[in-house]
Amino acid sequence: MVWHADAGPDLRSLRSRAGSMRRPGSLVLWAAAAVLALAAVWGGGGSAHPTPDPLVQAVVLRRPVAPGHRIAVADLALQRVTRSSLAPGELTDPASAMGRLAAVAVPAGSPLMAPELVDQRAAPTDRDIALRLDSVSGLPSGPLAGARADLYAVGPGRSGVRLVMRNVLVVAASAADGTASATLRVPGRIVRPLIEAEAGASLRLVTVQAAGS
Repeated sequence: MVWHADAGPDLRSLRSRAGSMRRPGSLVLWAAAAVLALAAVWGGGGSAHPTPDPLVQAVVLRRPVAPGHRIAVADLALQRVTRSSLAPGELTDPASAMGRLAAVAVPAGSPLMAPELVDQRAAPTDRDIALRLDSVSGLPSGPLAGARADLYAVGPGRSGVRLVMRNVLVVAASAADGTASATLRVPGRIVRPLIEAEAGASLRLVTVQAAGS
């Protein structure tokens, strides 16, 4: 076979044209790779720091309660849980349960739910009365708001002790600066006798323990 002298330039021209035909495809591939790399960076940055699920407090029962039981501080405990794990109606503030009645039996360790509690509404004739108590022994120890108690009057010089009222609801109680007092919810007809008892004797509260406590 005989090669002509001008065959070389034609071969180089073909190679040059082939290379130029491949370049646009290469540029497209490089551009696509760059886009994918940027997407990976941005996507990874967004998932590297997920929003934390904050911790909140939930109200749980220390001991089982029966229907009709009045919730007191001693019945409750607080537990830290994630916000997303709270069930609808689950209580997070113990104050919202104090003094209310259990509508159903609830076992110990269970979270306390709003539908499980009912309010004991005061009768139209009920009154809240604040009474001064014996500053030394008028108040039992421990939290009293929402508790039930018997009220006793002790005469001057301990001359006599009499029961003034049984199983009364304690709305609030406090002892400070050498004085003790309690706010009791009583029928309106009892207000006057209670004021008279406060004036003539030293008053003491004796808490009533709930069944099973």
